Amino acid sequence: MSESNTSNHLILGEWITPREAAEMIGVTSDHVRYLARTGAIEAQKFGYAWMLRRTSVETYAASERHPGPQPQEPSTGD
Repeated sequence: MSESNTSNHLILGEWITPREAAEMIGVTSDHVRYLARTGAIEAQKFGYAWMLRRTSVETYAASERHPGPQPQEPSTGD
């Protein structure tokens, strides 16, 4: 493998698809694209396709995440 092919492979290996990221994190591909749009995960859009930086996804997957707001108990009107 030539040096340029090796460096291209390394560069391409840095980027993964939303489906791969979703499997790593345990969420849907749609949620991964939301995380990319909001900047929670480092991503680049190539045409219509999102690609996510593998290290950013790994960092996000390892972080402590808090789910959205919990439903509140209905008040009793006391």
